Amino acid sequence: MKKFKYIVIMFLAILVFSCEDDDIIQLNDSAYVPATNIEGLGTTLAISKDKKAETINISYTPASYGVNIVATHKLQFSVSSDFANPVTFDANASDNAFSFTVGALNEFLTETLALPVDAEATVSARIITYSLEGVDTLYSSPVNFSTTPYLDILFAPNTFYLFGDGVGRVAQNNKLRFKKVHSEEAVWTIVWMEATGTFKLCSDVNYKGVIGKVGDPENGEYTLGTVDNRGEDIPVPGTAGYYTVGINLATNKLLIEPANVYICGDNVGAWPTSSVVEENKFQQNTENKTMTLTKSLAGGELRLHVTHPYISGPDWWHAEFIFFDGDIEYREDGGDQDRVSVNAGERTITLDFINQTGKID
Repeated sequence: MKKFKYIVIMFLAILVFSCEDDDIIQLNDSAYVPATNIEGLGTTLAISKDKKAETINISYTPASYGVNIVATHKLQFSVSSDFANPVTFDANASDNAFSFTVGALNEFLTETLALPVDAEATVSARIITYSLEGVDTLYSSPVNFSTTPYLDILFAPNTFYLFGDGVGRVAQNNKLRFKKVHSEEAVWTIVWMEATGTFKLCSDVNYKGVIGKVGDPENGEYTLGTVDNRGEDIPVPGTAGYYTVGINLATNKLLIEPANVYICGDNVGAWPTSSVVEENKFQQNTENKTMTLTKSLAGGELRLHVTHPYISGPDWWHAEFIFFDGDIEYREDGGDQDRVSVNAGERTITLDFINQTGKID
């Protein structure tokens, strides 16, 4: 009797999970139904920088496989209605809806779909549903909407660059990337500026979202361009050397000042702000285009940081960096970095921000 029961169970399993030639599992005789009734995008979706924190809610009727199995829904976008090159948006479904901010969508439209800013575009959206391996992926009917992406300097910091003859290199050189100030609405970078020339900013290495200055500086601060006025080239200070370029993302301001790099911690027996003194400051070697510090150190963990008016003074680690195997790495929004130890004695530390390298002699 037990053998007969097991035979029946195996027979039912084969019926339910039998595969066709293409290895697609047919769960039962019910028709698969993709997601339907996608709402929330409308025919025209108005987005703007002043609404970037607002939430967009996309509701839908979930897909069905006719049986109770786990199903995952994802939202896809494409610039073509036939979804020749669909891209899945990083938003998770909850309670039969997707929720994300205007800013997140704008960043996706401009950086992933590569849509130009200030130009109306037609975008297609659909919901894909998948389940067990081998089960058909379901695709909803697409919905089409028009929208106009906006220029926002709050692009992810790893896609925010300097370029121009004043900084001597093009945006495709990743060493001109801005770094995020930890816990603050600001980014920064140290760059070698020529004695003459200008520069602008762009949101990626392909020069999207190019902006410059609007008007003359006030107290050294430049107001950056906007969608309505992208601005003009920003002149370099006029003396060749290393400069820290800081951008206050909250106020849309830019400030250039000579690079101020310091050592702190147990090696010098002091921590900021008391360690921010001339004897702990790196000096510029204009001939070699490096910054160096020669000093008798107590030994221990090497701690380096940058100061700038857009970086909170007491929170020096908001702009901390170190070098590993000769390559400079920045803390940005990350946790405490790994450590590099220095032996006690007189040491010379050399930093090359053009090639993003460091060494200890």
